[in-house]
Amino acid sequence: MPRTKIPFHISPKEQQKIAIIGAGAMGISIASILARLELAEVTIFEAESKPFNSKSASTNNTGVLHHFIYGGHRNTLEMLFKQTVLFRKLMPDYIFGDSQINYLVPNEPNNTAINREGVTFKEVAIFLRDVYKKYLIKHPYDNFFGKPEEIAEIIDEESIKYFLPSLGLSTNQEKNWVDKSTKRTFYGAVKVKQPVLNMGEYCTHMINLIGLLINNNFLSFKGNTRVKSIWINDHEFELEIKNSNQLYFDTVINAGYGGGLEIPSPSLQGEIQKEGNIAKLKVYGLYKISEGLKSQIPGLAESFSSTILIRGQYGGIIKVGYDFIAMFYSPEYNQAELHFPIDTNSNQFYEQWHKNLPQIMGRSEKEMMKAIKDGISRWIPWAKELEDVKLKKAVQVYPGRQPANDLEAAKRDDEPVRYRYKHQNGGRYIHITGSKLTSIPYNAFKIVREILSTYIAKGILTQEQVNQHIAIDESHEITISPQMEYALGKDLPQMDSSEREKIIQEWNVY
Repeated sequence: MPRTKIPFHISPKEQQKIAIIGAGAMGISIASILARLELAEVTIFEAESKPFNSKSASTNNTGVLHHFIYGGHRNTLEMLFKQTVLFRKLMPDYIFGDSQINYLVPNEPNNTAINREGVTFKEVAIFLRDVYKKYLIKHPYDNFFGKPEEIAEIIDEESIKYFLPSLGLSTNQEKNWVDKSTKRTFYGAVKVKQPVLNMGEYCTHMINLIGLLINNNFLSFKGNTRVKSIWINDHEFELEIKNSNQLYFDTVINAGYGGGLEIPSPSLQGEIQKEGNIAKLKVYGLYKISEGLKSQIPGLAESFSSTILIRGQYGGIIKVGYDFIAMFYSPEYNQAELHFPIDTNSNQFYEQWHKNLPQIMGRSEKEMMKAIKDGISRWIPWAKELEDVKLKKAVQVYPGRQPANDLEAAKRDDEPVRYRYKHQNGGRYIHITGSKLTSIPYNAFKIVREILSTYIAKGILTQEQVNQHIAIDESHEITISPQMEYALGKDLPQMDSSEREKIIQEWNVY
């Protein structure tokens, strides 16, 4: 494994012993930064046998690095755009697939993308251009999306009919993919230059990264190890492990998301974000472009770009890799929802939702796959011809309170931590209840910066030394030094195709 240039010099004796609960994208990202930069002695605890396992929110993701969809709340859009650029900057090129997303605006009277002043699809597109323009003034070399005017192309109601054939929506005599009402079906669209992960490549990269860290003794991984509880003693945190003796750490980072909520907090006397959490059980279908569909719409697999319906109806067809398509549709997307305060001692919904999915949905997985196809084919008729692969499900936890409407639901903050407890030894218990995929590198470095503050307090590092390599300004934008850019594996070569295919099959990614 390539050795990164170490920006800080902390002796092994001075390094904190840090436990990270959860081996999804967030847990692995934090662990990789801490371990590769030799900032701590790291142990990861994972309840399942493997990192990035089939229950993980990380493997059950469509791979979209979202920002434009949150145009109903402009501060959120700007924040997520900057986090998207950071993600693009810190990760290897080979994990990215689709580079454009088409946002179609259904022509419905209640669609705020058409009739809500300040947040119409055209206004949001212009705002995104402005955000990118201002960003390039400060970071001229981060021009991943070309010129500011190129990042968002507005397709108005007059030109939409010329745009739709690129989505496979040209008139087909045999299948009649589109009838004469198509122009009226969509009010307009925006073509946004925006990264979508190839989920097979992303998963293999993260699994390769954690494997190399383990094999090169950068960190310790404990699979099939469920943390039952966390206690505080006079000197450190004490982890109670099922069928094991107690283990002791200076700092504990709970990045178990939904599963992590089942672990009682070690104390409720710390810093608590009282707004609480919203947990959602989401499902979407994974499908494949059949050979028959390829012959009916020549070039579809090569030319089609990920497409999302915005506001009014909400749904999407996302290219997640190779010939695989992920589809979600708003009436079927959220299957269960729970709102609870963060100071709830523990919550057992995570396992219950996974075990009882058919009862929660009220139908079989096959029936749900058909319902998603039927919903999307109302707008993209050829979706009905896709081959079923499997239903994907993920428990996602959002910090915050119950939103009053769809525009308020677009609001996100940049704080994934809902509970902190500072130990008298300077160590911390940090509970991360959830994070958007877009935000993971940003939030991982933000947590690492919090760990570095412990070394500052002890006189091991200075604030000036830390700020040279990782700084956050008043707008919450984070700046990473070149020495730290490789901590998430940007420097790792892509694995051989046979090895990648083996991991994709073994981890059941597709």
